[in-house]
Amino acid sequence: MKQRKRTKIVCTIGPSSNDLVILKKMIQAGMNVARLNFSHGEHKNHAELIQLIRRASEETNEPIAILQDLQGPKVRVGELPNDGIALETGKLVVFSTEKNVSLPKIGLTYDALHNDVQPGDRLLLDDGLLEVKIVSVAGLDIQCEVMTGGTLFSHKGLNLPTATLGIPAITEKDKKDMRFGILQGVDLVALSFVRNAQEIRDLRCLIESFEEESVEKSKYHSSIQIIAKIEKHEAVKNIDEIIEAADGIMIARGDLGIEMPAEEVPLIQKVVIDKCRKKAKPVIVATQMLDSMIRNPRPTRAEVSDVANAVIDHTDAVMLSGESATGKFPVETVETMSRIIHETEESRFDDVTTAGQFNHEDAGLAISELANFLARDIKAKLILVASISDRAGQIVSCYRPERPIFVPTLDDRGLRQSNLSWGVQPFMLPKCSTTEELIDHSIGFFKKTKWVKSGDKIIVVAGESADISSKVNSIEIREV
Repeated sequence: MKQRKRTKIVCTIGPSSNDLVILKKMIQAGMNVARLNFSHGEHKNHAELIQLIRRASEETNEPIAILQDLQGPKVRVGELPNDGIALETGKLVVFSTEKNVSLPKIGLTYDALHNDVQPGDRLLLDDGLLEVKIVSVAGLDIQCEVMTGGTLFSHKGLNLPTATLGIPAITEKDKKDMRFGILQGVDLVALSFVRNAQEIRDLRCLIESFEEESVEKSKYHSSIQIIAKIEKHEAVKNIDEIIEAADGIMIARGDLGIEMPAEEVPLIQKVVIDKCRKKAKPVIVATQMLDSMIRNPRPTRAEVSDVANAVIDHTDAVMLSGESATGKFPVETVETMSRIIHETEESRFDDVTTAGQFNHEDAGLAISELANFLARDIKAKLILVASISDRAGQIVSCYRPERPIFVPTLDDRGLRQSNLSWGVQPFMLPKCSTTEELIDHSIGFFKKTKWVKSGDKIIVVAGESADISSKVNSIEIREV
């Protein structure tokens, strides 16, 4: 069979794509994960969209994961006149955390901001288009000098690249949305504005408590996985502990490029991808990848280079936001991204050198690297991870082998979650008592789906048993 693209595509679903026909075309074009942005929309609308995505997934026979992206503690300005207010460079402006504030003061959605800032701190407004510097803090009022002026409109975001906020990482809205997501059976949840590993652990405890209440849990062997969004300067500082605590990482370059100097973001992207690969954690590169295709049928050359370079960096997935949610060309955008991925993966620039990069005190890592080299040298058709642990598949994936990686799973959620990892092609199997039984069932599946024929060689990476907790500890070459 034809080799599929190995870098996965995450698509944000919105008004431009909330249609069954369009969703099916996006899946056929290469979408692997559907992202729902819980900063917008009501639960009723999200429930309808989840059912629509599940139907499109079933009708195309593709395991599309659903990623619930929580809004998080985004600080915004309050209500302003419809035509906004002008902030003039060099003039003073007052932000206030008092309730029911009125002009000339500007209200804020975070009522304790005055406790977290001090004179000299910078506030960036509307994705960094406007900038003010704090002159003084008096009670609930924060007086600022306008450094970069412009028109400020209602509900625009506010970033503080020089301060750390005391606002909780998981808001009451997030808790309600998370409970809803569990009842709806989402596969992945993204936590916004993560600052440290404890926030990931807090969300995991919350998910576990909600899952215990939910009948949905009984359907799955796999729990919902947590994707930590890297978009705060504190997250960059604490990146190692965050990667360790999370199930995956999203490099959210929009807010990150406001919190950090924009010229540092490409380097941060490369460092984070490399760290995730060494820890065998899936990583997503997000924001403005094909932004001009919101309006135009073709991307800019710089955007094509951006996607290609993320693939060359060996990210697990690239993400579309407004391009697929509100843009004019959602299907064409996915097709374009798929073509860029295919072309880049076929080039020599996509080759990865792993020798000496990993800690081989871990037997699973050593065996997985050997699987990569063996598959290439003997021209194996594929690599079978004979374990139903999704971590085993991720460990093989982190070496970015040229051959497809097949990972068996017992339930629909595990099937969909595995579809986020680079090069992994998950498939369903009945529960097996032994590793040998699992291998036999898998080979039967490969023959049926024409991935292999008699005489072909495959690499089998296996654990001691077919149990979900079994670690990879053996490798063999098997002739079909």
